[in-house]
Amino acid sequence: MSGITKQVKTKPSQKYDRLSGFSSLGMNSHILAGIIATGMGIVFLAVSLLFASEVIVAALVLMAIAVVVILKWPVVGLIGFVIISFIRPADIMPSLAAIPLAKLIGGGTFLAVLLKHIRSKDILFQYKQTYLLATLTIILFVSVPLSYWPSRSLEISMDFTKILIFFLIFINIVRDLKTLRVVSLVAVACMCILCYSTIQSYLDGSLRAAATIGAGLYGDSNDVALMLVTSIPLVGFVKFNQKRMITANFLYWGIVLFLSAGVIVTESRGGLLGLIAVLMLTFMRGRNKLKGILILLIVGLLAIPFLPAEISERYKTIGEYGDDPSAMNRLYAWQAGLDMMISRPLYGVGIGAFETAFGTAYKPDGFNSARWMAPHNTLVQIGAETGIVGLFIFLYLYIFCMLQLKRIRIRQTGINYQRLAQTRDIIFTGFVGFAICAFFLTQALNYILYFLIASTVCLHNINSFRNQTTDTNK
Repeated sequence: MSGITKQVKTKPSQKYDRLSGFSSLGMNSHILAGIIATGMGIVFLAVSLLFASEVIVAALVLMAIAVVVILKWPVVGLIGFVIISFIRPADIMPSLAAIPLAKLIGGGTFLAVLLKHIRSKDILFQYKQTYLLATLTIILFVSVPLSYWPSRSLEISMDFTKILIFFLIFINIVRDLKTLRVVSLVAVACMCILCYSTIQSYLDGSLRAAATIGAGLYGDSNDVALMLVTSIPLVGFVKFNQKRMITANFLYWGIVLFLSAGVIVTESRGGLLGLIAVLMLTFMRGRNKLKGILILLIVGLLAIPFLPAEISERYKTIGEYGDDPSAMNRLYAWQAGLDMMISRPLYGVGIGAFETAFGTAYKPDGFNSARWMAPHNTLVQIGAETGIVGLFIFLYLYIFCMLQLKRIRIRQTGINYQRLAQTRDIIFTGFVGFAICAFFLTQALNYILYFLIASTVCLHNINSFRNQTTDTNK
């Protein structure tokens, strides 16, 4: 162990072959891909002759292409997994709804990672984050039998295994800053699509805009706000292009302002607080801290008069929660969540079953609405639904990643020093933005959190390899 987690035991001469996310699996993968493509081609022909269905044949052809490409370049599979995790392509192209894209891309990419392990024997899993995620997965399944809604809890537990697979794929493919940057910018591109959809929804007359693209994932305006806030720090990867700094800065601020506008039109108060925190941290890490913060305050004050009346009135209620029924309902939900933790400390009410438990057994005295409330707080959610042990594992995972980022020591040598330091700040700021927004939302199982956790592991590995290489070259 090296301080916090085990370092990647990698020889400097193996840098490209083992640390590049864009490297192939080798000649064996070509042969395997050819065999798979031939076999699937025979299957397609048989299916087309038997069923004569254009949809089935087209879906199978796409599956064959995806399998071959992913086996050759696993990073393409990771990028596809990121896209599917953050938006639903079927919302843009309904014809894709007939294809199980998540299972296809996720399974194919995981297979590619396993094949790479068979060849190079360097699969990565020996990290505290991996063990904590595996433990959390087991806890979710343990909550199923005694859940207030067992079928729902089982469904969510099965879905969480996808997050575990996503994490393992991520840390095994992303072995250098270039790959981490590309994957992060793909995530930013997905957030820009969500942002555009949200702003369009607002312009079409939605009082509290939420994305129509990816509505099955983020149909709630607060959820959209959290995604946009957490992704704003990732835009910092745009500024890694040192050769075109003017263009990079222009693009960076354009995307940040665009995503900020998306947060504002959601009218999410938690989203606004998260946005302010993320922008403050971003400016504080700049060269001119005081100047940056002053500019942020001035721009914010100047923008207030131009906000539509319904948006400004909504945000004014942040300091008036006692007169806001929505805020008071959240307090009732939190009270019920604490009661669930106390009465069922070992296994909770079942993952995803908070609303059912609230409406049937834990409705607080004084709550007069007929609504079955959601937790409206990520810690209340995980504690009430999985018990105290689940809450401890979740909190420990989050805090451990934050501390690991703070403890990373980047040596001031080599051309990548500044980029490594910037990447550390980007991930840390993303965690802060998520925490502030998630305090008011039910987001314990959101992919963006596990994207940041996986990025933390990858940055630690990249920095460890860099330090090993520096020591070897001395």
